[in-house]
Amino acid sequence: MPGLLALAGSWAAALLGTLLLCRLWHSSARVRAAALTATVLAGITAATVAVASTADRMAAGVGTGLSRLQMWRDALKLWTEAAWLGHGGETWRSMFRAIQSSPYVGGEVHNGFLDLALDTGVIGLLLIAGWFFFTLRTMWRQAPQLLPSVIIFGLHGAMDFDWSFTFLWMIFIWLGGWALSSPTLQESAADKKRSRFLRPLSPWPQRILTGLFVMFWLGGTVWLAGQQVAAEQQYRLAMSKDSGDTERKALLTAAYKFNPYRPDIAISLSRALPAKKAESILVQSLSCSPVSPQLYRELGRLAAQSGRGESAGNYFEHGLALNRFDASSQSQALYWMEQASRRELASGYAERGRQTAAAGVRMYERYRQLAEEVAAGEERNDRRFGLGEEASRYGDNLRLLAFGPHASEVTRKSP
Repeated sequence: MPGLLALAGSWAAALLGTLLLCRLWHSSARVRAAALTATVLAGITAATVAVASTADRMAAGVGTGLSRLQMWRDALKLWTEAAWLGHGGETWRSMFRAIQSSPYVGGEVHNGFLDLALDTGVIGLLLIAGWFFFTLRTMWRQAPQLLPSVIIFGLHGAMDFDWSFTFLWMIFIWLGGWALSSPTLQESAADKKRSRFLRPLSPWPQRILTGLFVMFWLGGTVWLAGQQVAAEQQYRLAMSKDSGDTERKALLTAAYKFNPYRPDIAISLSRALPAKKAESILVQSLSCSPVSPQLYRELGRLAAQSGRGESAGNYFEHGLALNRFDASSQSQALYWMEQASRRELASGYAERGRQTAAAGVRMYERYRQLAEEVAAGEERNDRRFGLGEEASRYGDNLRLLAFGPHASEVTRKSP
């Protein structure tokens, strides 16, 4: 609200000041000189206010700029893996943790062209570019007063946001439709002056087809949105403190039926079910979200609890590859690998338990080496990635379980 009020005040001041200066400019020579001086002073004042209001942002701009360059380099590497058709929707948001070269935080790649290239590839980017060119050409010919808005939209999207906001696309489509309909509006105004019998017939077939298309499109959108809203409502009720275990299980089951593609719903439901049923739901959800590290981590936990160390190691390896700069995930993987090794040793599978512990030691060594590289580097560590005390303790325990003669003497401590 304060920003909107400041924008409204600046807009009103600029409009009234421009009208006043325009009136003074058309007065005598002395008044015109005063108007020119006032214009220069107004420009200097506006520039000073702009610099003062963005001083903090500009001071931090070097670090932000370097982080964005690093994001763009990672995005280009990811784009080359599917250059023509892209990876699908929300590519960067779902995959940047798996390919980031340093622990930065960035759910958006901050470049509209790169974001579109990741999602749709070169073919989709060319289609969008053709649409932009057609819109700009139409505006240039029929409504040139709308060009500045669209140009700012394109230039800003190339450097800052990712055109991921639906409202901005609606504005762009509305501006294009406004420019395209300008001659039609003029012809409609002229047709009203004609005789009723001289007006052209309305293209009813085109209107009917357009109406059917819009109806099916809106209907499908409303249905999908309704499914997601219903799933969200059921999930929030299940996660509230007032719901009991039986009610929570029923609510999570309903939420999963409404939207089986959400990993958090599948994970919460799996924790309320027996191990075999829980693993089946998680595997099914993994087929819908193959780049979700949370699902791999949950499957690894289930495998560790059932004493299947090799399966747990495989799941944790996949999960950490998708989110290697997450210290919490690294530590939890080490803890559950230790627990899996203990269960196998307690069940009499000594060799298998040592192999599980050895796999955990290898995870720990990779984690330690990665933490040392981040600490020694100059890149920003926005995720505060490092080697924690608990992870070091789990690493020591795993080393004793794998290579020590008295594995049973290792203390059991939960994270």
